[in-house]
Amino acid sequence: MREQKALLRERTGSTVHASPNAKPGWSETMSGVGRILIASLGMALFLSLINAFNTGQIPFVMRFVYWSALMLAGSLVAVGVDRFGMQVIRHRLHLEGRPWLYGIVLTVLLTPSISLAVWAITPLFGHMRWDIALYPRFFVPVGVISAAMTTLNVLSNREPQQSHAFAAPPPTESVSQADPARVAFRERLPFKHQKAEIYALSAEDHYLRVHTSAGSTLILMRLYDAIRELEGIEGSQTHRSWWVARDAIEDIRRQDGRVSLTLRGDIEAPVSRSYQKVLKADGWI
Repeated sequence: MREQKALLRERTGSTVHASPNAKPGWSETMSGVGRILIASLGMALFLSLINAFNTGQIPFVMRFVYWSALMLAGSLVAVGVDRFGMQVIRHRLHLEGRPWLYGIVLTVLLTPSISLAVWAITPLFGHMRWDIALYPRFFVPVGVISAAMTTLNVLSNREPQQSHAFAAPPPTESVSQADPARVAFRERLPFKHQKAEIYALSAEDHYLRVHTSAGSTLILMRLYDAIRELEGIEGSQTHRSWWVARDAIEDIRRQDGRVSLTLRGDIEAPVSRSYQKVLKADGWI
Protein backbone atom coordinates (compact mmCIF):
# COMPACT_ATOMS: atom_id res chain seq x y z
CA MET A 1 0.00 0.00 0.00
CA ARG A 2 1.33 3.42 -0.98
CA GLU A 3 0.51 6.94 0.11
CA GLN A 4 1.38 9.94 -1.97
CA LYS A 5 4.15 12.13 -0.66
CA ALA A 6 2.04 15.24 -1.14
CA LEU A 7 -0.56 13.96 1.31
CA LEU A 8 2.14 13.18 3.81
CA ARG A 9 3.58 16.68 3.55
CA GLU A 10 0.19 18.26 4.27
CA ARG A 11 0.47 16.85 7.76
CA THR A 12 3.93 18.35 8.31
CA GLY A 13 3.92 21.83 9.82
CA SER A 14 6.76 24.28 10.17
CA THR A 15 5.81 25.42 13.65
CA VAL A 16 8.03 25.37 16.66
CA HIS A 17 7.79 22.10 18.60
CA ALA A 18 8.79 21.34 22.13
CA SER A 19 11.89 19.30 22.70
CA PRO A 20 11.23 15.56 23.07
CA ASN A 21 13.30 15.59 26.22
CA ALA A 22 10.55 17.68 27.85
CA LYS A 23 7.94 14.97 27.33
CA PRO A 24 6.37 13.95 30.66
CA GLY A 25 7.21 10.54 32.03
CA TRP A 26 4.68 7.76 32.51
CA SER A 27 4.19 8.66 36.19
CA GLU A 28 3.27 12.27 35.29
CA THR A 29 0.29 11.46 33.06
CA MET A 30 -3.11 10.02 33.92
CA SER A 31 -2.84 7.51 31.08
CA GLY A 32 0.54 6.30 32.33
CA VAL A 33 -0.67 5.90 35.91
CA GLY A 34 -3.87 4.28 34.66
CA ARG A 35 -1.93 1.69 32.66
CA ILE A 36 0.21 0.69 35.63
CA LEU A 37 -2.83 0.37 37.91
CA ILE A 38 -4.65 -1.82 35.40
CA ALA A 39 -1.52 -3.93 34.98
CA SER A 40 -1.34 -4.25 38.77
CA LEU A 41 -4.83 -5.73 38.95
CA GLY A 42 -3.94 -8.11 36.13
CA MET A 43 -0.82 -9.19 38.00
CA ALA A 44 -2.86 -9.60 41.21
CA LEU A 45 -5.24 -11.96 39.39
CA PHE A 46 -2.32 -13.92 37.96
CA LEU A 47 -0.63 -14.27 41.36
CA SER A 48 -3.94 -15.35 42.89
CA LEU A 49 -4.50 -18.02 40.25
CA ILE A 50 -1.04 -19.56 40.64
CA ASN A 51 -1.14 -19.42 44.47
CA ALA A 52 2.08 -17.40 44.42
CA PHE A 53 4.43 -17.45 47.41
CA ASN A 54 2.48 -20.08 49.39
CA THR A 55 -0.82 -18.19 49.46
CA GLY A 56 -2.81 -21.22 48.26
CA GLN A 57 -4.25 -21.90 51.72
CA ILE A 58 -6.20 -18.62 51.56
CA PRO A 59 -9.65 -18.71 49.86
CA PHE A 60 -9.47 -17.37 46.31
CA VAL A 61 -11.58 -14.24 46.87
CA MET A 62 -9.57 -13.22 49.92
CA ARG A 63 -6.36 -14.12 48.08
CA PHE A 64 -7.29 -11.83 45.20
CA VAL A 65 -8.18 -9.00 47.61
CA TYR A 66 -4.84 -9.49 49.35
CA TRP A 67 -2.79 -9.43 46.15
CA SER A 68 -4.82 -6.51 44.76
CA ALA A 69 -4.12 -4.48 47.89
CA LEU A 70 -0.40 -5.25 47.68
CA MET A 71 -0.13 -4.60 43.95
CA LEU A 72 -2.08 -1.32 44.05
CA ALA A 73 -0.07 -0.10 47.03
CA GLY A 74 3.14 -1.08 45.25
CA SER A 75 2.04 0.76 42.11
CA LEU A 76 1.33 3.94 44.04
CA VAL A 77 4.77 3.68 45.64
CA ALA A 78 6.26 3.19 42.15
CA VAL A 79 4.49 6.31 40.86
CA GLY A 80 5.90 8.35 43.74
CA VAL A 81 9.43 6.97 43.39
CA ASP A 82 9.48 7.52 39.63
CA ARG A 83 7.93 10.97 39.76
CA PHE A 84 10.15 12.36 42.49
CA GLY A 85 13.16 10.14 43.19
CA MET A 86 13.94 9.15 39.59
CA GLN A 87 13.77 12.72 38.28
CA VAL A 88 17.17 13.49 39.76
CA ILE A 89 18.72 10.06 39.25
CA ARG A 90 17.58 9.85 35.61
CA HIS A 91 19.71 12.83 34.59
CA ARG A 92 22.70 12.09 36.80
CA LEU A 93 23.01 8.52 35.52
CA HIS A 94 22.11 9.52 31.93
CA LEU A 95 19.17 7.10 31.78
CA GLU A 96 17.37 8.96 28.96
CA GLY A 97 17.02 6.66 25.98
CA ARG A 98 18.23 3.65 28.01
CA PRO A 99 14.93 2.08 29.13
CA TRP A 100 16.36 -1.19 30.42
CA LEU A 101 18.99 0.48 32.61
CA TYR A 102 16.24 2.79 33.83
CA GLY A 103 14.15 -0.30 34.67
CA ILE A 104 16.98 -1.90 36.66
CA VAL A 105 17.61 1.27 38.68
CA LEU A 106 13.88 1.73 39.32
CA THR A 107 13.55 -1.90 40.49
CA VAL A 108 16.45 -1.47 42.92
CA LEU A 109 14.80 1.64 44.39
CA LEU A 110 11.34 0.07 44.53
CA THR A 111 12.26 -3.18 46.27
CA PRO A 112 12.91 -1.80 49.80
CA SER A 113 10.11 0.79 49.48
CA ILE A 114 7.42 -1.67 48.39
CA SER A 115 8.70 -4.29 50.86
CA LEU A 116 7.92 -1.82 53.62
CA ALA A 117 4.37 -1.40 52.28
CA VAL A 118 3.93 -5.19 52.10
CA TRP A 119 5.24 -5.55 55.66
CA ALA A 120 2.66 -2.96 56.80
CA ILE A 121 -0.32 -4.43 54.89
CA THR A 122 0.14 -8.19 55.33
CA PRO A 123 -0.72 -8.28 59.08
CA LEU A 124 -4.07 -6.67 58.26
CA PHE A 125 -5.02 -9.99 56.61
CA GLY A 126 -3.95 -11.98 59.66
CA HIS A 127 -1.01 -13.72 57.98
CA MET A 128 1.70 -12.44 60.36
CA ARG A 129 2.43 -10.02 63.13
CA TRP A 130 4.03 -6.59 62.85
CA ASP A 131 7.66 -7.37 63.56
CA ILE A 132 10.41 -5.30 61.95
CA ALA A 133 12.64 -8.40 61.92
CA LEU A 134 10.29 -9.88 59.29
CA TYR A 135 10.75 -6.91 56.94
CA PRO A 136 13.83 -8.25 55.05
CA ARG A 137 12.07 -11.49 54.12
CA PHE A 138 9.96 -9.57 51.59
CA PHE A 139 12.92 -8.31 49.56
CA VAL A 140 13.23 -11.33 47.24
CA PRO A 141 9.52 -11.81 46.33
CA VAL A 142 8.98 -8.05 46.04
CA GLY A 143 12.11 -7.71 43.90
CA VAL A 144 10.88 -10.44 41.52
CA ILE A 145 7.42 -8.89 41.16
CA SER A 146 8.83 -5.36 40.86
CA ALA A 147 11.15 -6.49 38.07
CA ALA A 148 8.22 -8.08 36.22
CA MET A 149 6.02 -4.99 36.60
CA THR A 150 8.84 -2.64 35.61
CA THR A 151 9.48 -4.72 32.48
CA LEU A 152 5.80 -4.53 31.52
CA ASN A 153 5.84 -0.78 32.15
CA VAL A 154 8.95 -0.21 30.03
CA LEU A 155 7.46 -2.20 27.15
CA SER A 156 4.04 -0.53 27.32
CA ASN A 157 5.44 3.01 27.55
CA ARG A 158 8.14 2.71 24.89
CA GLU A 159 7.98 5.63 22.44
CA PRO A 160 10.18 6.55 19.51
CA GLN A 161 12.75 9.24 20.11
CA GLN A 162 12.02 12.25 17.93
CA SER A 163 13.67 15.41 16.71
CA HIS A 164 11.71 18.50 15.78
CA ALA A 165 11.75 21.25 13.20
CA PHE A 166 11.98 24.78 14.56
CA ALA A 167 10.73 28.02 13.03
CA ALA A 168 13.11 29.68 10.61
CA PRO A 169 15.39 32.25 12.33
CA PRO A 170 15.07 35.98 11.56
CA PRO A 171 17.27 37.18 8.66
CA THR A 172 19.67 38.86 11.08
CA GLU A 173 20.19 35.70 13.15
CA SER A 174 23.05 33.43 12.16
CA VAL A 175 22.55 29.70 11.61
CA SER A 176 24.92 28.80 14.43
CA GLN A 177 22.91 30.93 16.87
CA ALA A 178 19.56 29.54 15.75
CA ASP A 179 20.37 25.85 15.52
CA PRO A 180 23.69 24.90 17.15
CA ALA A 181 22.65 21.28 17.81
CA ARG A 182 21.96 20.58 14.15
CA VAL A 183 25.28 22.16 13.09
CA ALA A 184 27.09 20.14 15.76
CA PHE A 185 25.92 16.88 14.21
CA ARG A 186 26.75 17.96 10.66
CA GLU A 187 30.27 18.83 11.73
CA ARG A 188 30.78 15.17 12.66
CA LEU A 189 30.32 14.17 9.01
CA PRO A 190 32.93 14.07 6.24
CA PHE A 191 33.16 17.34 4.32
CA LYS A 192 31.10 16.27 1.30
CA HIS A 193 28.18 15.23 3.56
CA GLN A 194 28.07 18.31 5.77
CA LYS A 195 25.81 20.35 3.48
CA ALA A 196 23.83 17.38 2.14
CA GLU A 197 20.26 16.60 3.14
CA ILE A 198 20.07 13.99 5.88
CA TYR A 199 17.56 11.26 5.03
CA ALA A 200 18.05 8.68 7.77
CA LEU A 201 20.34 7.19 10.40
CA SER A 202 20.80 3.47 10.95
CA ALA A 203 22.82 1.81 13.71
CA GLU A 204 25.41 -0.80 12.73
CA ASP A 205 27.10 -2.30 15.80
CA HIS A 206 28.94 0.62 17.45
CA TYR A 207 28.73 2.74 14.30
CA LEU A 208 26.04 4.90 12.78
CA ARG A 209 25.37 4.97 9.05
CA VAL A 210 24.21 8.42 7.95
CA HIS A 211 22.15 8.33 4.74
CA THR A 212 22.30 11.65 2.90
CA SER A 213 21.69 13.12 -0.53
CA ALA A 214 25.46 12.79 -1.10
CA GLY A 215 25.46 9.08 -0.28
CA SER A 216 26.05 7.32 3.02
CA THR A 217 28.88 7.46 5.52
CA LEU A 218 29.78 5.77 8.81
CA ILE A 219 30.58 7.58 12.05
CA LEU A 220 31.29 6.29 15.54
CA MET A 221 28.29 7.42 17.57
CA ARG A 222 25.22 6.11 19.39
CA LEU A 223 21.85 6.55 17.67
CA TYR A 224 20.35 8.10 20.80
CA ASP A 225 23.05 10.76 21.02
CA ALA A 226 22.78 11.54 17.30
CA ILE A 227 19.01 12.09 17.47
CA ARG A 228 19.49 14.60 20.26
CA GLU A 229 21.78 16.60 17.98
CA LEU A 230 19.30 16.57 15.09
CA GLU A 231 16.91 19.13 16.58
CA GLY A 232 15.94 21.35 13.68
CA ILE A 233 15.17 18.41 11.38
CA GLU A 234 11.74 16.90 11.91
CA GLY A 235 12.23 13.18 12.24
CA SER A 236 11.49 10.15 14.35
CA GLN A 237 12.87 6.82 15.40
CA THR A 238 10.98 4.14 13.47
CA HIS A 239 12.90 1.14 14.77
CA ARG A 240 15.33 0.61 17.63
CA SER A 241 18.17 1.08 15.12
CA TRP A 242 16.62 3.58 12.67
CA TRP A 243 15.78 7.30 12.65
CA VAL A 244 14.09 8.86 9.59
CA ALA A 245 13.70 12.49 8.48
CA ARG A 246 10.07 13.18 7.68
CA ASP A 247 10.90 15.19 4.55
CA ALA A 248 12.75 12.18 3.13
CA ILE A 249 9.69 9.91 3.07
CA GLU A 250 8.35 9.13 -0.41
CA ASP A 251 6.15 6.10 0.17
CA ILE A 252 4.69 3.98 2.94
CA ARG A 253 4.54 0.24 2.33
CA ARG A 254 2.38 -2.25 4.22
CA GLN A 255 2.65 -5.99 3.72
CA ASP A 256 1.60 -8.85 6.01
CA GLY A 257 1.21 -6.50 8.96
CA ARG A 258 4.68 -5.03 8.45
CA VAL A 259 5.27 -1.37 7.67
CA SER A 260 8.30 0.19 6.02
CA LEU A 261 9.13 3.64 4.68
CA THR A 262 10.62 4.25 1.26
CA LEU A 263 12.94 7.24 1.40
CA ARG A 264 14.75 9.30 -1.18
CA GLY A 265 17.80 7.55 -2.53
CA ASP A 266 15.95 4.19 -2.66
CA ILE A 267 16.41 3.68 1.07
CA GLU A 268 14.01 1.31 2.82
CA ALA A 269 13.54 2.01 6.54
CA PRO A 270 11.68 -0.50 8.75
CA VAL A 271 8.95 0.50 11.17
CA SER A 272 8.85 -1.82 14.16
CA ARG A 273 5.54 -2.88 15.71
CA SER A 274 6.45 -1.25 19.02
CA TYR A 275 6.56 2.19 17.34
CA GLN A 276 3.68 1.85 14.88
CA LYS A 277 0.98 3.03 17.29
CA VAL A 278 2.76 6.27 18.17
CA LEU A 279 3.79 7.01 14.59
CA LYS A 280 0.22 6.43 13.43
CA ALA A 281 -1.10 8.80 16.09
CA ASP A 282 1.43 11.42 14.94
CA GLY A 283 0.24 11.10 11.33
CA TRP A 284 3.36 9.38 9.99
CA ILE A 285 1.73 6.16 8.81
